[in-house]
Amino acid sequence: MKLSSAFLKSAAIIFLSAAIFSAPPCGAAAPQGGASLSAAKNSYNYLRIFYYREGKNARASLFAHYDSIDVLAPQSYSLNGYGKLYGRIKPNVLLFAKNRNIKIMPLVTNGNFSRSYRTLLDNPAYQDTAIAALVNEGKKKNYWGWQFDFEQMDASYRDKFSEFIKRAADTFKKNNLVLSVAVIAQTSSDPNDYPNNLWQKIVGVYDYASLARNADFISLMSYDDPYSTGPVVRYEWLKSAVDYALKYIPNEKLSMGVPLYYWQWNDQTGARVGIGGRQGIYNVFKNHKVSVNYDNNLEAAFLTYWHRSKQYTIWYENAASMAKKIELVVNNKLHGFSAWALGLELPSVYRAFEK
Repeated sequence: MKLSSAFLKSAAIIFLSAAIFSAPPCGAAAPQGGASLSAAKNSYNYLRIFYYREGKNARASLFAHYDSIDVLAPQSYSLNGYGKLYGRIKPNVLLFAKNRNIKIMPLVTNGNFSRSYRTLLDNPAYQDTAIAALVNEGKKKNYWGWQFDFEQMDASYRDKFSEFIKRAADTFKKNNLVLSVAVIAQTSSDPNDYPNNLWQKIVGVYDYASLARNADFISLMSYDDPYSTGPVVRYEWLKSAVDYALKYIPNEKLSMGVPLYYWQWNDQTGARVGIGGRQGIYNVFKNHKVSVNYDNNLEAAFLTYWHRSKQYTIWYENAASMAKKIELVVNNKLHGFSAWALGLELPSVYRAFEK
């Protein structure tokens, strides 16, 4: 996802937006279960993971809300087909996290989600080079561990990817490094249930059961609901993705992905025309007359506005919608949640992240 965001300098707009987005509008029913959720939250300690991409807004969120972050997961490293590791995290970010006891678990990708994974997964020697590089960098920088975020892989590499993760996990354990894997959400094991050959192209490569046996935990990318014409993820689809994952992944090893970004739709054409973070929402409030609402069926906040005789809708996360998602984490006693990504969120969502 390539999302751009920056703070508005107008404190008045920020204050107004935070106030409006923290609760459903007048006349809308507030989601129930707040007291019971708070009690359940205190019954066990789930892990709050936030993805991080370097930028002004991401830093501002990190500095302002570090007490809600257990693990910082920067998207900062990649492996090429020969196992060479590229990337770094800015030293002042590392120092800030270290001084506040925030664990660092960088993401490592297959290039820019390139086909280099084929060369790597076809050659055990290259895999050994990659694993050694990750161990060396992890120990040198005092990382908590690594998350493998390999994407855009053909399903024919399913077994080879699982074997690579097992090889890495065995070595990581010997070196006191935690290993996690990011997986695309599945709701069925039948390839025919996925349109446009998506099972073969990107979804089917993840063998949930095998990966869970070897990884310390799995981050389920349970956002970007492929069938939604509204929110980034519909609540019922999110529940179905979690329920399916729990058939193969122990609940204590499953981290549920939550989105911090929005989707924007042209209501006349039905086309999705934008993806963004809080800056986009602040700009809408600055430049348009906005109607704010909450859909209790989808458990999602949305706003509408007109521009050049066309109506647009933005579906986004606020305190109420995020609380419903965290409720799934708590009720299923999951490992925690993995949020994409710092700097995109509205300030009100941190109410749902409090322990």
